[in-house]
Order: sequence, then C-alpha cells, then structure tokens
Amino acid sequence: MMLKGWNIICFAPNDWWEMNPSCATHIMRHLAQSNRVLFVNPFSSDLSGAARKGLGRRIWRKLCSLGKFLRRPQPNLYVFSPIFLPLQGRQGIDALNNILLRFQLKLVSRLLAMKKPVVWVENLRVADLLEVFNAKVFVYHVSDLFNRCTYTANKKVLEQREAAILTKSDVLICVSKELFAAQSARHPNVHYLPHGVDFELFRTVAEKKIILPELANVARPIAGYFGTMTACNDIELLLWCAQKLPDVSFVFAGQITGGDYSELGKMNNVHFLGRLPYEKIPQLCAHFDVCMLQWKMDEWIESCNPLKMFEYMASGRPIVSVPIKEAMQYSDVISIANSKEQFTDAIRWELRNDTPQRAQRRIEIAGEHSWDKHIEKISELIETAIIAKENVGFQFAGQSNK
Repeated sequence: MMLKGWNIICFAPNDWWEMNPSCATHIMRHLAQSNRVLFVNPFSSDLSGAARKGLGRRIWRKLCSLGKFLRRPQPNLYVFSPIFLPLQGRQGIDALNNILLRFQLKLVSRLLAMKKPVVWVENLRVADLLEVFNAKVFVYHVSDLFNRCTYTANKKVLEQREAAILTKSDVLICVSKELFAAQSARHPNVHYLPHGVDFELFRTVAEKKIILPELANVARPIAGYFGTMTACNDIELLLWCAQKLPDVSFVFAGQITGGDYSELGKMNNVHFLGRLPYEKIPQLCAHFDVCMLQWKMDEWIESCNPLKMFEYMASGRPIVSVPIKEAMQYSDVISIANSKEQFTDAIRWELRNDTPQRAQRRIEIAGEHSWDKHIEKISELIETAIIAKENVGFQFAGQSNK
C-alpha cells in the first residue's frame, strides 16, 4: 500500500534539472501520485572543495537551475531551487546561508501549505535547518557515504551535520549493506533497502529492440556505460580495455564533469555520446552487449549501491563490475574484476559465454526491485514511524494528566 494524503518535503542530493533521475527523483515521482511533494534541490555546493576542472560548467548548470526557482514538473510535485552562497563549513558564511535558506524554505512551505510534512533528508546541509519544519517524521535516506563527500572541503562539518540528522531522524533507510552496518550502530531504527528500477520501462524497451540513432554508426559488440563521467571513474582501466579490445566499441553516455578523458577520446573504438535524456537510457542499455560498472575503488564506492546496476539487469544485459560489495552478492550473474586485466578478460568472457538462463536470472532479480515494490516498503516504514511517534506523544500526554 502506498503512502497517501501526506505532505512530503525532500532534501535531495542531486539537482532535479541538472542530471538524469537519482534515487530521490524516482522515489518522489512515485510518492507524488498520492501525496503532495516539495523536492528541494541541493544547496550544498562548496567551491572551495570542488575540482577546478569543469567548475565553469557546474556553475552554469547551477545558475540555470536557480533560474527556475519554483516549478511543477508533474501534478502534486514541486521543485524548488533555493538561492545560496556556494560555500560551506565556514561559520560566518554558514550563518548567512542559514538566514537566506530559512526565509526561502518558510516562504515556499507556506505558499504550498506544506503543513506537518514528512521530511525526507538526503542532503546533510539541511542539518542546520531542521527546526524550520514542524515535521510529522524525519526520514534519513542514506544513499551514499555522505560524510565523505568529495565536493566538500570541511569533512568535520559533514560529520557534525550527519550526527545532528541522526539525532532528529525517526527512521533510516540505507541502500547498501555497508551503509546499513555502519548506521545500525548509531541509530535504533535502521533498514536496508537497495535502489529500485523502472522495471517495466527497461524490459519493454529491451523486448522491442528499438533502434537508437546515436548508435547507428557504432560497430558491435558494444561495451557501454551511462552516467556522469567524473574523476571517480577508473579512466586508466577504461583506456587499458579499449587498447586491449580493439574489436569492441566502448560507448559512454553522460556529462564529463571531472577527470581527464582526452587520451580515451582519441581511441577509434571509443564513443562519447554526451548526456542523453532519461527516456533514451533504456534504449541505449538494450543496445549494449556488455554493461560496465567501472570506478576507482575507495571508501565512497565501497559503500555505494549503483542505481544503474538493476537497470542493466532489467535489460537482461551481461555486466562486468569492479568489486563493489552490492554487485558481488550477484556474482553468479555479474562478472567481478579485481584488476584491469581481469576486467578485460571479463568483457571477453561475457561476450562469448553469457547464456539465456543467466540473462533471465538478472531480469528476475531486477523485477524483485521494481520501484513500485520499493515504494510500498518505504510507505510501510514511514507509516510505522508515524504511528510510533504518535503513540509516544499519546503516552507522554497521558502521563502528564496523572
């Protein structure tokens, strides 16, 4: 049963307008079918912690988002882009930003009559503003290792903000077992629920085999990846694979926001498509002969759950991944590579040895993680938290009358 009739304010880690849908985008789109949702774009940019390369593009994209201020992209769902100074972790600037943000958030909340909201937190910067809302419950959705964000210089402030959010939160939902294990020691009400997938969309497109014009001149077989291209992607690994597998076309769809891809871009068998609209992603995925999950293994990636993993699976395509633990639990149908040599060998192996049985198993796994099923679980967790909080309030009221 889906949550119904509530006001929900979501503080997201990704901008609604800048990138393809994040987990917060998917969840709020679904919840907006039966609730009123205010999606607040991130106000946590920190120019002091940002990489210089690609900074101009990031600033321009953010300015474009701020220009939209408050829009309604679908019924019952509003997207708000607050104005703020793009620095954090400095006492004076944080204080000034907090004044600006409190004023804007109160104004928009009153304008939309967002009374007694369910507050969904997926952005640590909101820790300084939690008192603004007379919230029914606070939900902390732990979709990444937020206290180690590479775009913020002052990590101590991130840790302090997460501690404040943990104190205020009524329920925590973690997308990976690593994050669940870490947070279980810090909060009494923690749940593991991985990312979901638009299962029917990806399956329908894969079965229809719709031709994607962007791949018309790309030779097969294709090893592909979609998503933002950053310095976190293992560019050295990708260059090695492209050199060792000249008969394979490597296709990348997404904005380049960091890292040096110049050498990779010179390869004849490498194709950068840029950012594609989300509507084309299932078509793109259906054209891949092998899908790739290729990041540099660090603390952030170790704890992540790639949103695209179940999207790859829903298409039925073979997958090669670096040793991310969330992928390793499906090692019977995903090839796990611990080195660039193993990654290359795994691409070759998947091209030659994948079977209809393995493909069907991937599809079945993805089907178990459809967004519809996950929204039912999220709704159950929120409703349980609301009931528990109301019962506590009732008990306190009863004790005070004795």
